[in-house]
This record gives sequence, C-alpha cells and structure tokens, in this order.
Amino acid sequence: MTPTHPDSPLALISGASSGIGLDLAKAYAARGWRLALLARNPQRLAQAVAQCQSLAPGAEVCGYSVDVDDPQAVQNSVEKIRTRQGQPYLLILSAGIVQSIRFMEQSDDEFEALMQTNLLGSRRLAKAWLPGMLEQRQGQICFVSSLAGLIAPYGYSGYSASKFALLGMAGALRQEVSSQGIRVSVLCPPEVDTPMVIQERTYISPVARLLKDLGGTLQVDTVTRATIKGLEQSRFLIIPGVRAKLTHHCARLFPGLFGWAMQRIVNWAKGRQARQQKAG
Repeated sequence: MTPTHPDSPLALISGASSGIGLDLAKAYAARGWRLALLARNPQRLAQAVAQCQSLAPGAEVCGYSVDVDDPQAVQNSVEKIRTRQGQPYLLILSAGIVQSIRFMEQSDDEFEALMQTNLLGSRRLAKAWLPGMLEQRQGQICFVSSLAGLIAPYGYSGYSASKFALLGMAGALRQEVSSQGIRVSVLCPPEVDTPMVIQERTYISPVARLLKDLGGTLQVDTVTRATIKGLEQSRFLIIPGVRAKLTHHCARLFPGLFGWAMQRIVNWAKGRQARQQKAG
C-alpha cells in the first residue's frame, strides 16, 4: 500500500498494545488505514505505534493512553481523537481481561472487574463514537467477545458472563442501527496465543485447560485474517478456526447432546485430577 493520506479511513482500536488488538492494528496499517490506538500502558502503546509505523512509513498512527474502565478518561480521549484525527469509520473494541476462576472462588471484585472492562469498557467507547457514525450514516463496530461468549466453559463463569453480555448487547445494537448504515460485528475466537493467555496458563485448572484444548489454540495472525475478512463481508458473528466453528455449530444444533458430552468430559477430567492428586 502507498503511504496514508488525510482521506484514508480511520480505525480506532482499543487494547492495541498486544495480542489481537496489536496484530489487527499492524494489519490495517499495512493496508493504508489511519489509526488511533488505545491502551493503558504508555510504554507498550508507544512500541505498538512504532511497529505500525515501521510497516507503513509515513502512516498516521497515533497512540492514546486510556483506561477504558475510567469514563472520564474515555471521554477525554474522544475529544482528543476527534480534534486530532476526526471521526473513526471502524471501531475494534479489543480491550479486555481474562480470569479462569471457579464460581465460588471468585470474589465480587474480580467478577466486577471483568464486567467493567470487557462489557462496560466496550460500551463506553461504542456509545461515545456512535453519534458521529449516525450523523454520517456510515461506520462499523467490531466487539471482541470469545468462544466463551457462545459456549460457557468450566471455570469461566465470570469471564463468560461478560462475553455473553457483550454478544447480547451487540445483537440488539445491530438491530437498532442497521437501517442507518452502521454495521455491527462480534469476534468470537477460541483461545489465541497471546501474552494474556500465556499468563493465564500459569494458574488455570487442569479441567479448564483440557476443555480449552478441545477448542484449539489459534495463532493471532489467523484470527486477524478471519476478522478482516468477516468485517469486509459485514458478518455479524466472526468465529475463527475450524474447531471453534464446529464446536459452536454442535452446541447450537444439538444443545442437549452437547451439554451431556461436555459434562461427561468435565466429570472425567475432575476424576483424573483427583486420582493424580491422591497418587501424588
């Protein structure tokens, strides 16, 4: 692609300093888009901006250190971005956190942190930028959910709650704005090989680990390609990976059988874990 120019579309990506957000930022930079990148950590954000600019010399890539949990910080960022870069055509709301904690072991604060970042943080950004999209009668919003927002796995009651809620919110929003030229999508990947997931592996339970292995682990570039293709086709639900698609279809078409099979797997895994602990 040639270097970007003022007429290039603007994409705003939250959670852009690592993982899916960063890889999508690099992909859109290489395609000639202007970028507004949001992340909490200023140092990692600066590195993300530099990586995107190295792929597209001369590109307009601006970083904004924002905590999506802070309503005032989000509003301040909107004013800065609008003044400096204008109205985004595309929002990719990738900021999120993950916790693999069983229901009775998860504190209220831990649960609320998931809802605050994964659901309310995305809602804040979408609501802040949607009026401009409606005024222009064009735009696209991509919420980043998870396969755990379609199928509730063992050990993820809080995380799944936040991602299921995100999917429900996006579905209702899609109906409200579709006739006004706004397209809404939800990305629902299985486990992705990102720094956040690597850190999670240090404490995840063997039972939850086994179930995640059934869904498969994707490389981040695979998710990026599927996301861009899905957005270009204006698909509402974007599920990268063959195993993830198959899992979703089985759960949707055969819910009773799928639930029975999942419970059998969980019971077997818990029994194996108990035997290993006893032997150890």
